[in-house]
Amino acid sequence: MASYLDIKIRDLWAGILTNIFIFAFFFSLFGFSESVLATHEADHRYLVSGYVRDGVGVAIEDATVHLEHKGGEKKKVNTNGSGYYEILFHLHNDNLGDEIIVRYKDVEKKIKVFFDAEDAVSTRSDAVDFGADAKETEGWVYLTSVSFFLVFVAFYIAVKKMKKKKKAITRKEKRSRKQK
Repeated sequence: MASYLDIKIRDLWAGILTNIFIFAFFFSLFGFSESVLATHEADHRYLVSGYVRDGVGVAIEDATVHLEHKGGEKKKVNTNGSGYYEILFHLHNDNLGDEIIVRYKDVEKKIKVFFDAEDAVSTRSDAVDFGADAKETEGWVYLTSVSFFLVFVAFYIAVKKMKKKKKAITRKEKRSRKQK
């Protein structure tokens, strides 16, 4: 016979699982992003992507980028941890040459929609970056890191050899004491 506590726990889990099922059901109906919904035919997709960085090239996470197609379609997207964003527009061949305005804070850039109308397979895209170029790690940093690693390995091997030698000497001393 199940105890009162067992019944309560079973009821609690049943409620939790029901809520999860309901959430999953509604998410499957309405939870798709615009990007997923716009991924039908390749010749109807136009991808705008880029990076948002500060004045020295460090990525800005969660920066909001606003995009507007001349037809009135407005979108906004936030950058990820690397400062990267991308958004899909649903454009057709007759949108060739249209203007898309890309804005981050008070900086506005305009791009012209450009693609080969005969090519219905290749990705149609453009990149718009804001801020300084990405900060590349200087070569001396890699060299220094490798040098420190090699010194550490050499030191580790030397210590191991010294311990082995010391062990061998103590064994010899023990043998010589036993012989006396």
